Amino acid sequence: MWRGGSGAPVAALLAALLALLLASCTSEPDPEPDPEDEVTEEEAEEDPVEEAGPRRGGTLRVGLVVDPVSIDPRFIVDDEGELLVDALFDPLVRVDDAGSVVPAAADRWEVLDDGASFVFHLREATFHDGAAVTAEDFKRTFDRIADATAEPPSFLAFLLADVVGIDAAQEVGGALEGVTVEDDLTLRIDLTAPQPAFLTTLSDPSLVPTPPLADEDVEAFASEPIGNGPFAMAGPRELGAFLRLVRFDEHHSPALLDEVLFTLYEPDEGEESQWADLLDGQLHVAQLVPARREEALELFGRSPDGYTGPGVLDGVRSPVYLYGFDTTRPPFDDARLRRAISLAIDRERLAVETTDGTRLPATSLVPPGIPGAQTGACDACEHDPVAARELLDEVVRDLVAAEDATDDEQDDEQDDEQDDEVELPPAAEVIGPVTLTYNRGTLHGAIAEQLATEIAEVLELEVDFQGQELAPFIQGVRRGDVSVFRLGWDVTEPTPAAYLHPLFHSSQVGLDNLTRFEDAEVDELLDAARASEDDRERLGLLRDAERRILDELPAIPLLWYRHDVVVRPEVQDLVYTPLGRFRLTEVWLDPDVDTP
Repeated sequence: MWRGGSGAPVAALLAALLALLLASCTSEPDPEPDPEDEVTEEEAEEDPVEEAGPRRGGTLRVGLVVDPVSIDPRFIVDDEGELLVDALFDPLVRVDDAGSVVPAAADRWEVLDDGASFVFHLREATFHDGAAVTAEDFKRTFDRIADATAEPPSFLAFLLADVVGIDAAQEVGGALEGVTVEDDLTLRIDLTAPQPAFLTTLSDPSLVPTPPLADEDVEAFASEPIGNGPFAMAGPRELGAFLRLVRFDEHHSPALLDEVLFTLYEPDEGEESQWADLLDGQLHVAQLVPARREEALELFGRSPDGYTGPGVLDGVRSPVYLYGFDTTRPPFDDARLRRAISLAIDRERLAVETTDGTRLPATSLVPPGIPGAQTGACDACEHDPVAARELLDEVVRDLVAAEDATDDEQDDEQDDEQDDEVELPPAAEVIGPVTLTYNRGTLHGAIAEQLATEIAEVLELEVDFQGQELAPFIQGVRRGDVSVFRLGWDVTEPTPAAYLHPLFHSSQVGLDNLTRFEDAEVDELLDAARASEDDRERLGLLRDAERRILDELPAIPLLWYRHDVVVRPEVQDLVYTPLGRFRLTEVWLDPDVDTP
């Protein structure tokens, strides 16, 4: 990137202007210059002409209300930890705004065997302590994440689920057979089956190089990780205190900022305290309290795309809030009933009234901001009580007919003649009680209550809701004890496949496919997408799969999450991605911009 800031000296500009005048004037003699108007070379050096554009230097101050559990890349469990690790480390590759894979720690690579193998060639680089980054450092991280016998355990092995040897590493421990070091700057990764899109997985902030210290002294490394990214730790971490990152000038693409200071605030009062510090100029980036939204929009304006500062950043994030059905349990094995329940829900009201505008109505499984998203693809995500009731009546009629067909005393001919005249019993009597089960939490409870009310009113069903502690809730869902349940999902890579394959492919039943949904057409589309080497073809297959899933609706999308962040006007080129990561290398501070 071009780094402006200095223009031509004033003396040089005066000389160019003088030459232009001489070429167009008459032969009258020039007046003697006034000595007081002359600019010496020394003065010109001290007073350069400033040009608009990115400038180097300054400290970016960011507010956090959650202290990351870990900033060791192998043990990330929260968004805040991922944000920091992403600044401290470079993975093999990164993904740009268009969803394309671009070089990072590796400057080139080969895809072999239709996408079953990858060979990466690392650029010459160093860790923050000056030690060379090698292929062995990447293998060290991959092996540690995969080894289920290591202490403390990593919960990120799902990232390597397709690598040869993952089952053995999970069962008995040890190194990954499918990750091999060919030389200091060459790393090979072999998969169990062709999957060209695995390149995107390798952009995850956890799949980065770690030095030997990471295994030799886990606690010391967790306190002050030594990475290879554009920023380095300024010193050991102190829990509950601020975290300071400084620019690493030896990085292949050095940042413009001198440092980034993450300030931690108490959760209860943190957002209001952040707001006050933002107004005082003590913070550049702050989380936004919903009650301050209108004031923030008036003072700072809205980001044009929801993701790029300055202004209020309110773009849709990667998580999606759903309710799932156990599709193996009648009557929820009928897609018409699932669609009827979805059509009975007023998502707009749910977002505005129940979540106070912190969520948005979901109209697809894959949220906007993820390349390949299809906003509006869910035709059953509209609030349509009439259509909902019609679908439910179809279900009730068929259930009643099926029950009558088992009665040997019924006369088939008489049934045919009177079928249109039969009055259906109440839907609640046929369908039975419906219980919405969720893991306890104030917002989850409010959402479940609103859902129960609307479903009961529109469909005239008996609907209840029940909160459970997280552990028994998860156990009950996995055992199949729960018919209708809250389902939250987030991804670590910006692709529709990260939503669709784990949640809805039949091979994932017993893992993340908690709805036990099985559909041969969906499996075929998702398998073809994983094997495709063509990005456009892959995206088309994934879109077809999503539409098929939305027709069957094993889980109903309810809400999308949104960013709630304010960025001050002097902060330029800050991008807060849908996955919750800052692109800090391009950020710069403009001291000349007007501020509130």
